[in-house]
Amino acid sequence: MNQLYAPCDLARLGSELLIASGSPAEEAEAVIDHLVESSLMGHDSHGVMRIPEYLELVQQGRIIPAAAIHVRQTSATTAIIDCGSNYGQLGGQRAVTEAVERASQHKMASVVTENCNHVGRLGAYVQAAAEQGMLAIASCNSPIHGHFVLPWGGREGRLATNPLAYGIPTSESPIVADFATSVAPEGKIRYYHNSGQQLPSGWILDADGQPSSDPASFYGPPRGGILPFGGDVGYKGYALGLLAELLGSALVGNEVDNPDNAGNGMCLIVLDPEAFCGIDRFRELASSTSQYMKSSAPAPGHDEVLVPGELEFRSYKLRQQEGIPLDENSRKAIIQHAERLSVQADLLRQGESQP
Repeated sequence: MNQLYAPCDLARLGSELLIASGSPAEEAEAVIDHLVESSLMGHDSHGVMRIPEYLELVQQGRIIPAAAIHVRQTSATTAIIDCGSNYGQLGGQRAVTEAVERASQHKMASVVTENCNHVGRLGAYVQAAAEQGMLAIASCNSPIHGHFVLPWGGREGRLATNPLAYGIPTSESPIVADFATSVAPEGKIRYYHNSGQQLPSGWILDADGQPSSDPASFYGPPRGGILPFGGDVGYKGYALGLLAELLGSALVGNEVDNPDNAGNGMCLIVLDPEAFCGIDRFRELASSTSQYMKSSAPAPGHDEVLVPGELEFRSYKLRQQEGIPLDENSRKAIIQHAERLSVQADLLRQGESQP
């Protein structure tokens, strides 16, 4: 069973590790706050379990702490965010800032990233825009070394898990949808693997193209592949994954199979409802639409109808009180990095923390 840890303890330890590996305190805290929030939201695959992975990427020189982020404005409403191979969260947050600022002036904007490492939970960025009264849509690709997802009808990976996300401002918490165009993100398969659990059926094929529920069949060697979402109509997930790929690579001028491409290519599109029906009316209508969805009588096996993001906001409140789970493999990996960086990590060695 995974041990629970207080969010503030994990945030403090994570920040200390990133600072020790070369990040300024403000940047380290921004990255770790993103990971902790992802875990609080229930997205463990994009949460604190990523800390040892990021520290390894710093060791390899693929993440460059403190690297400058440059904005190349290509028009009044568009820009390319060159993240300089710094942490992807910093590039993603800068993308939101630039897109919202442009949309505030011109009612719509779109930005894309390059030289951007793993951005983490894509929904965090559309959520941030929605909390500022903007409607936001985002997509994200990964370079060739992350092409684990099978094209429809294939048994060799050609796409990453290429998530899509949108955020909608309402009179209450925003509507936030965030989903991989594959059946599951690789990080979720890693979470099952680290936890010693079998995968649900229909998630992966092994290297021979046969269905498997063993996460080791995916990792290999030889490596298997993740299926696009949709089951028998998986061509729909494949089509959306291809869209995310083109927005993240071709739009910024990168070749899909260039091994020198780094990290995530994120595309963020932001619209200001004020240009249409007005933000107050839009919030009112978005809220009433949410209530209309929820007014549907639950089908057998369901207690209620939810709107996207509702479960995540509930998880956030619950985990703030109960703590964040951390699998044993991630716990040990973080301890190893703490020893290497001379950071005190007795919290994890004791396996105890009171939320």
